[in-house]
Amino acid sequence: MSIRAHRLIAIATVGFLLVVAGHRPPPSAPPTVKLARAIAAEDPAAPGDEPGSAAELARLKRQGPGPDFDPVAALAAARRQRARMPVHATAAAASSEQLAAGGEKGWPALATWQPLGPGNIGGRTRTLVIHPDDHDVMYCGGVSGGVWKTTDGGQWWRPLADDLSNIAVNSMAMHPSDPDVLYVGTGEGYFREEVRGTWLPLRGAGIFRSDDGGETWEQLPATGSADFHWVNDLVTTARQPDRLYAATRSGVWRSEDRGETWEQILESAEHGGCLDLALRTDTAADWLYAACGTLEQATVYRRVMSGGQWEAVLSEPGMGRTTLAIAPSDQRVIYALAASNPPGPDGHFEQGLLAVYRSTAAGDAGSWQVQVDNTDPVKLNTLLLVNPAAACYRDCGWYSQNSWINMGWYANVIAVDPVDPDVVWAAGVDLFRSDDGGSSWGLASYWWLDETWDAFVHADQHAIVFHPDYDGLLNRRMLVANDGGVFITDDARAPVARGDDAVCDPYQTGMRWASLNHNLGITQFYHGVPFPGAETFIGGTQDNGTVRGTAGAGHEGWLMVLGGDGGYVAVDPGDPDLVYAETQRFAFNKSVDGGYSFYSARSGVTEPSSGFLFITPFVMDPSEPRRLWAGGQRIWRTDNAAGRWQAASVTLSSTAKVSAIAVHPADSQTVLVGTSEGSIHRNDRALDAGASTGWPAVRPRDGFVSWIAFDPLSPEVVWASYAGFGGPHLWRSLDGGLSWQPIDGSGDSALPDMPVHCVVVDPSNTERLYLGTDLGVFTSQDSGEHWAVENTGFASAVTEALALGSDGDGTPWLFAFTHGRGAFKVALGPELAAPRAPRGRLAP
Repeated sequence: MSIRAHRLIAIATVGFLLVVAGHRPPPSAPPTVKLARAIAAEDPAAPGDEPGSAAELARLKRQGPGPDFDPVAALAAARRQRARMPVHATAAAASSEQLAAGGEKGWPALATWQPLGPGNIGGRTRTLVIHPDDHDVMYCGGVSGGVWKTTDGGQWWRPLADDLSNIAVNSMAMHPSDPDVLYVGTGEGYFREEVRGTWLPLRGAGIFRSDDGGETWEQLPATGSADFHWVNDLVTTARQPDRLYAATRSGVWRSEDRGETWEQILESAEHGGCLDLALRTDTAADWLYAACGTLEQATVYRRVMSGGQWEAVLSEPGMGRTTLAIAPSDQRVIYALAASNPPGPDGHFEQGLLAVYRSTAAGDAGSWQVQVDNTDPVKLNTLLLVNPAAACYRDCGWYSQNSWINMGWYANVIAVDPVDPDVVWAAGVDLFRSDDGGSSWGLASYWWLDETWDAFVHADQHAIVFHPDYDGLLNRRMLVANDGGVFITDDARAPVARGDDAVCDPYQTGMRWASLNHNLGITQFYHGVPFPGAETFIGGTQDNGTVRGTAGAGHEGWLMVLGGDGGYVAVDPGDPDLVYAETQRFAFNKSVDGGYSFYSARSGVTEPSSGFLFITPFVMDPSEPRRLWAGGQRIWRTDNAAGRWQAASVTLSSTAKVSAIAVHPADSQTVLVGTSEGSIHRNDRALDAGASTGWPAVRPRDGFVSWIAFDPLSPEVVWASYAGFGGPHLWRSLDGGLSWQPIDGSGDSALPDMPVHCVVVDPSNTERLYLGTDLGVFTSQDSGEHWAVENTGFASAVTEALALGSDGDGTPWLFAFTHGRGAFKVALGPELAAPRAPRGRLAP
């Protein structure tokens, strides 16, 4: 179907959605449902993903005792304890003895959970390398998803490096003469919160090396220090194949022996250290360029390694994060793409475009010329580091005002055509190309198109890689990595969209793209649930909205059904056409068609979005699915399927926010609510609660209450988990939440000190518990007295949510929604045990 036909169909759909949602259609309806959802939101900027806010939520869930606490070291200690623990395989109903020396590869052959995908949605991918001889072999790095490899040109990917699955993979390099040797740099050092001192989950653990094509990895011991907590770039050189350069938060480092030892060759005083490297390959000695600094003044340095010294060659006022690219066909030509620290013209450009610079004199100081900057009279030329669609809402007739969403601190990459130094690519949210050395630009991709359109590429670009055989004639293939995985074009020279309506009319472009997300299971879930029957599943993800999959469609058949950053979801068990989902900060939505389309359902909520966590918990009453509970700084309830919400409490705290909710399985009056500072509130007259109702609270410990779960058969037993480090992570109440006792176990069968995100009680055997943690899934067969590592098959991937469901035969299934490795399931038994009737209302 043509883009124009798609557009006409989508416009009709959009008009209906906007009317249903109670929003007045703009003068000219936006051309896709995805864009309409963005514009229909209360804040036009809200539906875009918020990487900085996501990092702040992760920080709240991973705090430790004291200002000098080192969470990465704590997680490493937890991993070592995990390696000493017993192993259990639910899929085989069996346990092993202690883990054999050598880690998980020494485990006995135990059955694992079934992967569900998504394999076609992707996730945040920072780096991509291609084998120089066998071009079907490629490696990519997923933030929280580890390292993945394809041997068929991206038609099928498989995971490598399980120990890296919960460490941010940020950079990668291949040995020039031995392509089986790979280097991976960890720690994603770009987020605003990180630069200001936020450490998790994006802080890394140094550099890892594989000598066998990625099958096994080892951390290079010399990179275990704080100097390598954020490895932003890695570069190798064919002149000295064992030489490796690294750009880190502390500066530039060099190794001459494949990373065994290191020497600091540039100490950076810039905020954020050094973020990008570029290396000339046509000279007798290495000419190394380093771009250092972000959010404050940045500088580009150059050094000739045959005895030369570092010199600052570019440092324009207001220059923020800057990326570099050398023209392979004329390496005297070098480009720099710089974000702006000051607001710039009309206050629109803070962390948007400052300028594109070009030097034709190998980057000599004083030789850099401004090709285009944020004062350019052609608006399209100024949009390289902003969300182009949002910046043109009004221009395109889609909305009453433009919205400048600048991403140059986060998504910022530049690359030069291998055979033409005047053809240059730049990207922030979308991809742009210039054919005249950076003086004018055309738009080459559109994040807001539906995924079926061949001009679609996911938003937020991080890497641009040309095919090794690219010649500009017979081979014009180019690949990109972004927050949605990996994409490819077969013609990087095709016409791009130019002119005043380039952003508005994507069918003007000749660029055609295809996704290479095939079994690339790096989606970062926050939450998820199965539908009744356990054959359909839905979940909220970071960067990729809310996604819906089915067993029949398989790994490659998932659909994004709601944009932004997805959060909690719920499905009405009696009417699965009623589905609820949210985007960030409780932008609540309802579907009446089984989760294929959504409209806003937040009526009555008067609390500002700032009062809610970035990912806001909400739950469905198991006795009355039309009733839902949610919370920000106060508690909210709807009794009519989100027709209208009402306040159900006073403000609980001026600083804490609701982080977990549970409703008694047999008594809707009894509700427990946890907060981000450790309190657990209880109300046994919750249905009578209003805006002036106080909820009594206890605080088992300080910290982030991540989950609360009632025992489904004996609801006086309640479980609560805590994220963060330090202190017990699982607590049990035997009196319905009035008092609590820690139950982490002891000895080698005790839980490691690590963030715990969720707890599930097996309804067929309520002594059996499952925990989702920062190091995968753990299980206890005796109500928490002893713990074992669950043999899931997704190793130590962060597991944000666990959920139960039963198939048509009555077999219970446990689902896991991981933050970086997608979704999985395992059967708990042949059928649910005959349920005992839950006991009656709890005494006050």
